[in-house]
Amino acid sequence: WTYIFFPLLKLFFIKNQRSSLRIRIFNFCLKLLTCVLYIIRVMTDNPAQLRHTWELIFWVDRKVPAWAIQVSPKKSKHFTLLHVFFQGNIWEQIFPVFFLLEMLNTVPFIITIFWPPLRNLFIPVFLNCWLAKCALESMINDLHRAIQRTHSAMFNQVLILICTLLCLVFTGTCGIQHLERAGKKSLSLFNALYFCIVTFSTVGFSDVTPQIWPSQLLVVVMICVALVVLPLQVRGIKHFFTFIKTMIIKHYLNPLAFIFSNPNKK
Repeated sequence: WTYIFFPLLKLFFIKNQRSSLRIRIFNFCLKLLTCVLYIIRVMTDNPAQLRHTWELIFWVDRKVPAWAIQVSPKKSKHFTLLHVFFQGNIWEQIFPVFFLLEMLNTVPFIITIFWPPLRNLFIPVFLNCWLAKCALESMINDLHRAIQRTHSAMFNQVLILICTLLCLVFTGTCGIQHLERAGKKSLSLFNALYFCIVTFSTVGFSDVTPQIWPSQLLVVVMICVALVVLPLQVRGIKHFFTFIKTMIIKHYLNPLAFIFSNPNKK
């Protein structure tokens, strides 16, 4: 069965273009759904029920209906485990960062099914936005290879840059909002979003600032990540323009220069 079942899975999920695209679209929608559910959980959270200050970082007030709704999409992530088994070497699939993020946001919810006291444990579900970006990038690359158009490639590069900016802002907003729960005055999602936009735009009004050192450390980390990730995305767009310029010179300008330099040559 091993030599029959796994090759069939690989043929259906990897080599079949339609089924592979459908799975990636499903995975992308699933990641977006988990991010929306995280926002709903934050809006229904009541940190006043916890006593100690630093407990608010590790524990949240997750209602049973909210927990059940958040666990339901996690059951659909068995596609990731199937992907590990029929791709080949398991260690080659475990080491990538995105797989570790997948396990970080999936395994704790599975544990809470069998151990109810951990249902209020904080799980950074908002990091699924990076997994959604990865799934969207894979879909864009597949569509670009299928269409094979230059203007679509330019659109893809710009779209990936915008998605990276959105992921940075969303991660900073959710992370700062959660860490500030342990401070004397907590921040709402809107105030955290306002702070991230003001910070990343280098305006800095200083009317909303993190008050405790974990959130301040997160701001430093997010700025460092932005300084590394965003130039790489912009560099990709720059290389694309350089490639287009080279192709135009090679296929259009050089033949014209050859014709005008040899007027007697037919």
